[in-house]
Amino acid sequence: MILTPSLVFAIIALGCVAAAPIFDLLRFEIPDSLSIVIALAAVAYAIATPGFGWVSHLASTGLVFAVGLLAFARGWMGGGDVKLLTAIAAWTGLAGLPMQLIATAVAGGVLALVLIMTRRGLALAGVDLERAPQLFQSDAPLPYAVAIAAGTFWWAARAWPLT
Repeated sequence: MILTPSLVFAIIALGCVAAAPIFDLLRFEIPDSLSIVIALAAVAYAIATPGFGWVSHLASTGLVFAVGLLAFARGWMGGGDVKLLTAIAAWTGLAGLPMQLIATAVAGGVLALVLIMTRRGLALAGVDLERAPQLFQSDAPLPYAVAIAAGTFWWAARAWPLT
């Protein structure tokens, strides 16, 4: 495989996508810098890729931001999740967006089930969940960057190269 500038930008973006769940699991927070680098890498990729579909990628970014802003305002999603999904939408374009979002939703459902079963299992085993790590406490938020990353990697493995 030849290491082209386009490939370097994609690797940088995917590295940031891989880092996001680590921060979310440890701190329930996704650094803005990760989303910014993912979005800037998408712009650099587009500049380095002749025939890149700017309109589609800008439209998907705007659409995800608008829907994400509504979801955030209603308390359905965290701001970091919205920013991460928006930056990733700059990579997917309109054609890839449904595949990425469906994969993310499926991964989110699996993640929720695993956490519910783990929390209940720990409670049944007599573990005091108030003293457990925050991830296992019954009122802890869902670290959705885990699902976003899983959905993004599933999409990226099927969508490369991008246009």
